Amino acid sequence: MEEIKIEDRLCEFLKNFADDLNGLELALFFGRHPNAKFNRTAVLHALNTRQFDAGMALKKLINNKIVVTCSENGITLYSLTSDECIRSLITNLVNLGQRNWQLLLEQILRDQDIY
Repeated sequence: MEEIKIEDRLCEFLKNFADDLNGLELALFFGRHPNAKFNRTAVLHALNTRQFDAGMALKKLINNKIVVTCSENGITLYSLTSDECIRSLITNLVNLGQRNWQLLLEQILRDQDIY
């Protein structure tokens, strides 16, 4: 079986989200818009899931310092962290091709004895 060659930090990052596809999807959303700021409504609508699930995923990203908050005109806005290490991980995720995603997810599932 072919294995994807990927830096250890990216694999570790993905393993942290293997049980949280909403968090992974939100991380990818912020990775596609790395310099944008969104209000809570826009972020929660980025996922096609229940608002509770999206809210929990957003909280996890904030707790893991992947997403940061700021306040402008009394409105809380969310954006991708300015930490270059994390930003580059998210950018690498966004740029993975379909086949690499498949291989990567198979590898994570295999590591967790699911696959």
